[in-house]
Amino acid sequence: MKENNAEVFKTKFTSHSIAVTDRKKATLTGVVRVESSNATEIILVSCLGRLVISGSELKIERFDEASGDLALSGNIDGIKYTAAKQSLLKRIFK
Repeated sequence: MKENNAEVFKTKFTSHSIAVTDRKKATLTGVVRVESSNATEIILVSCLGRLVISGSELKIERFDEASGDLALSGNIDGIKYTAAKQSLLKRIFK
């Protein structure tokens, strides 16, 4: 069952942060869940929205769903927040 996008961001976490060190390591807080992960892209949902991390040799080192903490390593090329996709009906009946 697919979750309502508005409900995804309603979590127990109230803040979100990202710390990147030398474009090789990153730690994040306020992570709700990891949607997908491979060597070139990690897609996750934070309490403030969907986040796409791109690069090469990316690897999630640690993810604690209870605390929302995530650590990753690899060659980080970009970090981008993306808007949650609206349903087709909402786009049609704006």
